[in-house]
Amino acid sequence: MNITVFTPTYNRAYTLPRLYKSLAHQSNKNFVWLIVDDGSTDQTMQIVQSWIADGKIKIEYYKQKNQGKSAAHNRGVSLTKTELFTCVDSDDYLNTNAIGDILTLWKCKKSDYCVGILAYKGTPNGNLITKIKDKSCEFTTLYEAYANHGLTGDTMLVFRTDVVSQFNFPCFEGEKFVPEAYLYDQIDQVGSFFLYRKILYYCQYMEDGYTKNMTNLLKKNPQGYLAYINQRLTLDNTLKEKVLDSIRYVAMSFVINRKNVISQSIYPVITKAVYPFGLLFYVYRYKIGQ
Repeated sequence: MNITVFTPTYNRAYTLPRLYKSLAHQSNKNFVWLIVDDGSTDQTMQIVQSWIADGKIKIEYYKQKNQGKSAAHNRGVSLTKTELFTCVDSDDYLNTNAIGDILTLWKCKKSDYCVGILAYKGTPNGNLITKIKDKSCEFTTLYEAYANHGLTGDTMLVFRTDVVSQFNFPCFEGEKFVPEAYLYDQIDQVGSFFLYRKILYYCQYMEDGYTKNMTNLLKKNPQGYLAYINQRLTLDNTLKEKVLDSIRYVAMSFVINRKNVISQSIYPVITKAVYPFGLLFYVYRYKIGQ
């Protein structure tokens, strides 16, 4: 097996069959489907066990107590034995030729500086979710793609396992979420992705999903978000980036009732200057509507 398709799942027995069907119909079956069940209480285990018994594709299933997607991702990476690793959420699915396209591309593009493949996502009716303005861009980090090449929308990311396995999401008592960009920013320091301008991954945003509920998610997991912001501040190159992230740092510090906000910040002078704006951002995004 050359690639692991990793799926973290929690009470998604009603959406997993669509993903299974797309994997069972892949034109290239040189993959393993690795499922980490994050404490589901529905029929997920029984459904997956029936697919394992059918033997149409190789499936590895692990169940753990509910700890959140970040912890499930850490475990999934630690269990991966293939050269490549990609995450496909339980409510999404793949193009029939996705695995074949990825493996063919990787034979041509693999190198020490290439950390993986960045491919397009689309809606079930075929509309693009991923868009990029720079037509000449071929290799890019994820951050540079958004900042400098006009990338918008979510992307499908395929990682070299030896790269992604170097990093973990941090865990905080009582919290279950850390922004995925925390990991992506670290991987960006290692190398670039090859940009593949084709839809390999289809998704629709569920009402109970992370994307639809991001503000509430951040309020419930402030330490995880603050860890991401502080890491981002250490990587910021421009004054504008440092200012905007310092505003977010101040706002999230109010969420967790942090003391010594200015003295504990990465850039105390900037933090002091933007403190009033951080307070306003906290009030309007995290306080109003509670």
